[in-house]
Amino acid sequence: MKIQLPKSFEYHDDHGNFAYVRDGILYMSPYMDFEKLMYSMTYLLEGEDKCFYCHRPLHSGNRTIDHTFPRGLGGISITDNLKPCCNKCNLEKGDLTSKQYNQISKLQDKKVKKEAIEKAQKSNLEGIKKYGILIPKRWYEMKSQYSVIGTITSDRPSKSSCKYKKLLKKYETYKRICRPVVVSENRFVLDGFMVLFMVKNLELKIEIPFITLENVVVMI
Repeated sequence: MKIQLPKSFEYHDDHGNFAYVRDGILYMSPYMDFEKLMYSMTYLLEGEDKCFYCHRPLHSGNRTIDHTFPRGLGGISITDNLKPCCNKCNLEKGDLTSKQYNQISKLQDKKVKKEAIEKAQKSNLEGIKKYGILIPKRWYEMKSQYSVIGTITSDRPSKSSCKYKKLLKKYETYKRICRPVVVSENRFVLDGFMVLFMVKNLELKIEIPFITLENVVVMI
């Protein structure tokens, strides 16, 4: 897939890493914090002064970023899945999708709203049991054979980490990979390296959801 990119963009972090957009391609240096980069780009694309949901003003004290498809459903930090919003809406939305939240937030009766939330959560759980992730199918493909060059993070995966334990628990519960692996056009892992680590550690022979960002290149 090709993610949304601004026509012009330059970014530098405190560690000498940099990124820029040229001719519709995002070029980024290794060890860049990809999520932080996507957050900055989202604010540039969407603005940072108004909540995507309630349309109230945003400021430094209440501004945050929402994943329209939540992390718990396989949502990832790319511009197509991020919206600026206020803390209140982000908290109320919880593990609902943006579509679900927009529909439910219009309900006035508290009992009806509670029932609608429970129904949506039940539906999402059934979806996770069936598919593992609940994001647009056009974003990803299932792969049992894959090749990656490396990862942009310097963090070393560990079986004792909270991320690993959470990922493993979901796999043991649903027998599915519940987080996609995100790679650049030149096959660098941008997100989800822990998935590959777990699959290798458990010697699993299963399909993994892969998202290839066709307009993102890691410079080496």
